Amino acid sequence: MAKKKFLLLFLLCSLLPLAFAQAFLSLGWFGGATTNKGQWLSEEILLLPKAAGDVHWRLVYVSDKADCDALCQNAHYGMQQVYTALGRKQQHLELWQSGGTQSQKLLWQANPVGVAALQQKLVLVDLNGLALMTYPVSEDKTQIVQTGKAILTDLNKLLKYDRGL
Repeated sequence: MAKKKFLLLFLLCSLLPLAFAQAFLSLGWFGGATTNKGQWLSEEILLLPKAAGDVHWRLVYVSDKADCDALCQNAHYGMQQVYTALGRKQQHLELWQSGGTQSQKLLWQANPVGVAALQQKLVLVDLNGLALMTYPVSEDKTQIVQTGKAILTDLNKLLKYDRGL
């Protein structure tokens, strides 16, 4: 009798957590933990050429406007703040502008075909030129500071994972 009781108790203790886990997943009670702050792109877009040297990441402002308006200036300000906040990790990041007129502050690239969805956004690009994440740009200075903090959080995680390259 004791053997049956032990076996029943053992099965109950091992199968009950599995049943609860299955119920949580199937009923949608478990929200997957997302730690990224930006919006992942659902399609592959090659935005820039392959990076040279020690640069692993590039932050790009994509615009098709000929002049640099308030939105563009806020984007440049936010990009400079992110670059400054990186400290000794600055060597792994380049700042770019894609489209519009050639910028004096940033590296410049003409817009490739198919980037209409990225217009007026900040884009995080890997060393192969593949656009990965987008961030909104706002005319409000406090909002661009918050966007800069979000970019910095994601970039620090990516740089931490990228140490092996």
